Amino acid sequence: MHQPIPGVTILVKSGRVQRTTTTDRNGCYELSDLAAGSYRVTARLAGFVNATSDGVNILVRDVAHLDIAMRLSTICECVALGGTTLANQWDHADAVLHVRLAAPESQSTTPVDYYRHVVSVIAPLKMPADSVKTPVFALQNQRSGSAAPYDIGQEAVIFLRSSGSNGFVIASEVDGQDVVFLIQDGHIQGAPSFLSRYVGMALDTFLAEVRALPRGR
Repeated sequence: MHQPIPGVTILVKSGRVQRTTTTDRNGCYELSDLAAGSYRVTARLAGFVNATSDGVNILVRDVAHLDIAMRLSTICECVALGGTTLANQWDHADAVLHVRLAAPESQSTTPVDYYRHVVSVIAPLKMPADSVKTPVFALQNQRSGSAAPYDIGQEAVIFLRSSGSNGFVIASEVDGQDVVFLIQDGHIQGAPSFLSRYVGMALDTFLAEVRALPRGR
């Protein structure tokens, strides 16, 4: 039986345009004056799995309706790497890639509670034994408290664990934080809190530090 959920954060994004609102006591939400275009809509609330709809089209002088169904979150089954230093993350990752996120494909084959990103590899920093096959899929945990799906076109350095035929799972560590370093204008824009010292560092400097890590695995 469906029940309205108040207090859900609704995040609407298209390129650099981002709007946010919250569902009311009846579980309803509204955003006005959105420019025509294609948007990604994500609903987030503690205790629930993030729900994302890609390719929501807004036409000129049109009203678009989007109903969002959310599921209660299970206990987080994060892929823990076992350490909070960059070297620990490196040792336990199966692959470390400098990537750009591409347009999403169908989510029909994605495991429950995950979002499947397609990534374009700019440079492989650490490769698994059987190398990286293209296209590369990276599964992002979407259980309660997880980050919303990353943006199309976002550049990042991501630490991954192998996930069989599903490609890779983005590794998680403290409080389920993704081991992902977001890049903007040639600098590290975002990082997990336990590695926040890298925020603001020039990308070339960060990549040099990653490449200098011991090749023990």
